[in-house]
Amino acid sequence: MGDSKNNNSFFDMNWKQFEQFFNGKLPFPTPSLSGDNGDPVSWVEGYIKDVLNRALPNVEVQALKHHFHSEIFDTHNNVIAKIHIPDKVQARKIRLMLNPYQIHLEGLPDDKTQTIRLANQIVPESCKAVYKNGILQLHMRKQPLDHPYTDVNIRFM
Repeated sequence: MGDSKNNNSFFDMNWKQFEQFFNGKLPFPTPSLSGDNGDPVSWVEGYIKDVLNRALPNVEVQALKHHFHSEIFDTHNNVIAKIHIPDKVQARKIRLMLNPYQIHLEGLPDDKTQTIRLANQIVPESCKAVYKNGILQLHMRKQPLDHPYTDVNIRFM
């Protein structure tokens, strides 16, 4: 079947080099190998922060605290967006804008903005927005696929 020296397998890998590549942190957390009780999300977050801190030592790496968590749902005819804004006072400061492809929020903390891309084209004028129980919910009608064009009047001079 051939020479076993040429048939490198997964188990013949140099694990010491592999571990050194990850700075002593193996990419598959287990309670015995990491101090995070084997939580893969916290391991990945910590690893990414370590890599970014080494690549950009003078830049503080932190989560995007000025962005709000959002969820997008598609139905047959509509797009529903839920934007979690727990603070009602902050929600009142938000300026909400739409175009056929995205939601744009202004007035976030530290004068930041947030843009949420939509997977389907919507009719911006159809949007109904309601803030209730810490969630800004938007209902938008999808642009019909059989009418992808809009009539435009031509002005002749």
